[in-house]
Amino acid sequence: DITLLEELSKLNEVVVTAYGVEKKKDLTGAVSTIQGEEVSGRKTVKISDALQGAMPGVSVTRSSGTPGSGSTILIRGVTTLGTNAPLFIVDGVAVSNIDNVNPNDVESISVLKDAASAAIYGSRAAAGVVLISTKRAKEGQSSFDYNYEYGIQTPTALPEYAGIIEYMNYFNEFLKNDGGTELYPKATINSYLENNIKNPDLYPITNWQDVVIGDYAPRQRHDLSFTIGTGKIKTLASLGYSLSEGLYDNLSYDQYQFRINNDLKVNDKLDVNLDVFYRRSNSQAPVDGGNSILFSRLFPAYLDDYYSDGRKAPGKDGANPIVQIREGGFSKNVGNQIGGRMAFNLKPVKGLTLSALVSPTFDIDQGKSFSKVISYTALDDPGRIIAVNQPRTNLTESRPYNFYINGQLLANYSTNIRGLHQIDVLGGYEENYYYTEAISASRSGFDVTSFPFLNIGSLEFRDNGGSASESALRSLFSRVKYNFKNKYYIQGNLRYDQSSRFHPDYRNSLFPSFSAGWTLTEESFLKNIKPLSFLKIRGSWGIAGNERIGNYPYQSTIQFSNALFYQNGKVVTKATGAQNAYAVEDISWENTRSIDLGLDATFFNNKLSITADYFYKRTTDILLTLDIPNYIGYTNPFQNAGVVDAKGWEVATGWNDRAGELKYSIGLNLSDAKTRIVDLKGTQILGNQAKLEGGQFNEWYGYRSAGLFQTSEEVKSSPVLNANMKPGDVKYIDVNGDGKITAEGDKVLLGGSMPRYTFGGNIGLDYKGFDFSIVFQGVGKIKSQLNNMQVQPFLNNYGNVPMEIVNKFWSPNNSAEQNLAARYPRFSRTSDSNNYQMSDFWLYNGAYFRMKNISIGYTIKSRAIQKLGLQSVQLYV
Repeated sequence: DITLLEELSKLNEVVVTAYGVEKKKDLTGAVSTIQGEEVSGRKTVKISDALQGAMPGVSVTRSSGTPGSGSTILIRGVTTLGTNAPLFIVDGVAVSNIDNVNPNDVESISVLKDAASAAIYGSRAAAGVVLISTKRAKEGQSSFDYNYEYGIQTPTALPEYAGIIEYMNYFNEFLKNDGGTELYPKATINSYLENNIKNPDLYPITNWQDVVIGDYAPRQRHDLSFTIGTGKIKTLASLGYSLSEGLYDNLSYDQYQFRINNDLKVNDKLDVNLDVFYRRSNSQAPVDGGNSILFSRLFPAYLDDYYSDGRKAPGKDGANPIVQIREGGFSKNVGNQIGGRMAFNLKPVKGLTLSALVSPTFDIDQGKSFSKVISYTALDDPGRIIAVNQPRTNLTESRPYNFYINGQLLANYSTNIRGLHQIDVLGGYEENYYYTEAISASRSGFDVTSFPFLNIGSLEFRDNGGSASESALRSLFSRVKYNFKNKYYIQGNLRYDQSSRFHPDYRNSLFPSFSAGWTLTEESFLKNIKPLSFLKIRGSWGIAGNERIGNYPYQSTIQFSNALFYQNGKVVTKATGAQNAYAVEDISWENTRSIDLGLDATFFNNKLSITADYFYKRTTDILLTLDIPNYIGYTNPFQNAGVVDAKGWEVATGWNDRAGELKYSIGLNLSDAKTRIVDLKGTQILGNQAKLEGGQFNEWYGYRSAGLFQTSEEVKSSPVLNANMKPGDVKYIDVNGDGKITAEGDKVLLGGSMPRYTFGGNIGLDYKGFDFSIVFQGVGKIKSQLNNMQVQPFLNNYGNVPMEIVNKFWSPNNSAEQNLAARYPRFSRTSDSNNYQMSDFWLYNGAYFRMKNISIGYTIKSRAIQKLGLQSVQLYV
């Protein structure tokens, strides 16, 4: 028997790049890739989640666990003060969101990180480019695949709060600290638990978080795919359905995704790609569901959720989070996206390919928010209403519509001269057009709340609105690649963009880039070094742009409103219009210049691979609202003025090998990016996070602390923020030495809020049908803030006491030694404005390591299975 072993080297992998493909060993730019098997193997509903920790220099942050929520993607940090999202391309066409693609449809994902690889996308590429290629059928392929998953999601960690007895004791201390009297007598506190058993309506104990948040949220998905490749037709069709439910009632997200990719061979010189896709999503959430989660953590246990007879209790003055979730109405959003792609590829002579592509996309969406009145009755009188959550029932509906069309003409010529000189030339023309329109309508005052449609609402309380906008981009671009003996590589790119967002005299811009590479292992002096299989150094320089600054900021627009006038003894309403903003005609692109130096190496017959990069980026002409004289009468206009730097490095390494029938792989990546704000033309953007010249992007900004005041003498002898300071309050450092604590003189930059030293990795094993994989990721350095909900007791004068601070706060009941060791300030409302100011007192090291995915599976390929017409069956957990 003859067995073919799989080639372990990935150097000959074909990598999707801008408007084409290249072998990995021929790349001169900084490009990272992940294959479709890795994307689908992470079992995520969203593609963006699958990228977390998968590539160096790619940071993925998910700020919400709500079903259907996506993630924020940053490539090599921050490049501007505005939009930093990368450009997303699916099968050569720009899209607004990569999460609209089914993860199981992905063939590969490439991330273009430097100007050499991304600048050919010109005015949209300053923040990097993410390229997705969907699966296509292959010649002779015939298969039908079905995949089913069921899973549950559980909260990893939930905050804990002090019990009802501790709460009442602490609340008494809270009042006494501010000179008040105790609210809860000792007898009430001591007998509360016993009275709760006797009469839970008068002495409730409600764990609001347990009431609102469930133990788990189910998730399921189904995926069908059909593939056939015979003769002149190759077709791949897929249908996916996924449903994710939330951790509280009436919260869910489901979507259907359909895609069919056709490759048609007309004759030896002409082939056609014809693709169609459709996506429908449904998201549902309770009205005010976010506040319900907030209230479930804020509300203390003495507030009741339901009376013992099953009626709704009013909670806090008519705010009852569990009732609001179940009966307060709903917010529904339905998305319908349909689109297609038709491409013609003609090869008139050897080496020349002419391509024409057109791709339209339609978004036809629907939104509905129905907020219902909830009435609460008295405990002793079911007929007496004592509270309502809102005055009237409200319904708002919206119908947004988007249309996007992309057209491309490409010419690509490739030739090899005498086996020594490889030359590739690309020329192209591209147009993009985007149009959006939306209408909305609302009514209030519904006598019937079981029929959420506008015609039932009151004619007295109604409103409507509408808007529309459009933009277009026209581009010419070219690329020349040359390599000599697969040893010396040179590549040049040029793109010329015209954007309708700018004035006709300032809408043109040129974006060049250049890169080179040298494969040292093709040189005689390194060719015979056995441990070294491949070594290449590369470098690049280029300019990319950012045109995402809003539509037509150079125009002076008129804003309309209604004003009241006194005419003939009566107040009348008149429609008015005025120019509010001063427009700058020569506003233009933001430009990012970047330099990249890289190294690619493999060792031990390509088993060990290492890639390393250093980069530096400078973005100029960033839009800022610069001051103009007040007497002009307009708000400050946007102008091209700001400068931001970013620099960093990346390292990725992997080991692929086999021992007999065991195939194993290990991959690790580590990267860092740091942003510095160079020039804001004297302006400042202040808050808890600030943008200041010389500082980092969104750097923490506040006071420097020196622990807690311990004695009255220490308070009297120290500069303070206000006159309410007492022992147990946070002490701040007088930075400028003027004897006072002031925002103007003593607030300083406290460190970066952006993640540093992001890392990720994976381990994979495959043995006799068994497969096992682990994926992990994390952040090595980040300053995070303890927000008020985590550490501040009695928010809004009644809120819960977080367990985090229990036995860790300064108290007049503590010993001096206990107070010296206290982590948190005393209980006080009068000192809140001091203690909970933004300062380094509330910052901590937010670095973490997280296991993202562990998967084990077994693939059955027995003859019994094959007799049933099945090629294989895989079971996995």
